[in-house]
Amino acid sequence: MRNNPAICLLFISILFLQSALAQPKNSSKRDPFASTINSILRSAPIIDGHNDLYGKFFACSVCPRGVNEYRIDTTASGKSDIPRWRKGGVGGVLLNVHGNDKSQESYLRAWDLLYQIEHTYKDELRVVGSSREIRKAMKENKIALLPSLEAAIMIEDDPMLLRMHYRLGLRSVTLAYHTNKLADGSDDTARFKGLSAEGRAMIREMNSLGIIIDLSHISADAMSQVLDETNSPVIFSHSNVRTICDVNRNVADSILLLLKKNGGIIMLTPVPYFVSKKFNEWMIRGDELYYASLDKFPGNEDTLNLIMQQWEEKDPMPEVSISDLADHFDYVKNLIGVDHIGIGGDYDGISFTIKEMSDVSTFPNLLKELLKRGWTESELKKITSQNFLRVFEAVESQSSATPLTN
Repeated sequence: MRNNPAICLLFISILFLQSALAQPKNSSKRDPFASTINSILRSAPIIDGHNDLYGKFFACSVCPRGVNEYRIDTTASGKSDIPRWRKGGVGGVLLNVHGNDKSQESYLRAWDLLYQIEHTYKDELRVVGSSREIRKAMKENKIALLPSLEAAIMIEDDPMLLRMHYRLGLRSVTLAYHTNKLADGSDDTARFKGLSAEGRAMIREMNSLGIIIDLSHISADAMSQVLDETNSPVIFSHSNVRTICDVNRNVADSILLLLKKNGGIIMLTPVPYFVSKKFNEWMIRGDELYYASLDKFPGNEDTLNLIMQQWEEKDPMPEVSISDLADHFDYVKNLIGVDHIGIGGDYDGISFTIKEMSDVSTFPNLLKELLKRGWTESELKKITSQNFLRVFEAVESQSSATPLTN
């Protein structure tokens, strides 16, 4: 039977209408940066310089608890879990492994938990001990967990315990959180005007083992002295620019210039009180009021909550934007170059987040902001993972230890 032209035309019109209706209503507003960001993260997934997921196991009101008491294969109550790591394009995490106190028993339980986590989510996660293993895990579409430690006091500032925990998998250590036997903390009383003799010995031991030295949380004098002492590149796992936000935890220009000579990286962080001086000052005012009220009304939680609520109504929390964070990236890039930048989330270790950076799923929002500012794909691949891998490889190549592999 011959085709009827009118029927054919009607049929084509119906197909066209169905196709139009099937299109998303906001197709005209589709994100022009999405495909670029996806391409970047496929080839260079984010390696997050610092994550405090362990706080959900060892530092909460119902802690300590086990691997099955806080699941991370679904969206958890905190800011880090496997689905959101996936959404955020995260391929590697420097995971802060710690217990609920400073005892070695508690710390060993933390290591046991780490390997339980790996076994429980073996199709998604892998504990790694080398740059090669990070690359292999990411190639196999697994999230690499690189064990780190935020304060050397957890290993009793002891090189012997450092060596033992290296054998368990420890690969990155912050010399001090508060002032300890090794170094002065950034927000604590100085004892050594930087490093102690024991601190210098610990640096040599970390260089020898191939453990990454992390300068976040130590004093400016200690930062400078470490950079003078170390034979290997270092990292700031979660710090920002002091010129923009003048707080002790951030890094001065003079230190950034030394970092460039060292070949290390600063992993810039979305922590609002390290991004914005105004936010930091607001937090200080709140802390002062809280602790003064705590002395006046000890144990009276309802009164304390009311005081803080009334204060915040009069002195609302300043908003910190993703643009404010991107200013730190631009500043470091202009001062010492893109080769010395990474990203450190500090999620689950912070009380507040900045706008559009609420959890580990939101790292692509940062990349989008940087693309808008003219950053190139090759530059963004450097800050997502390439720079960190270069630093880790250099640390390994200058060590005398034989890497322990899984």
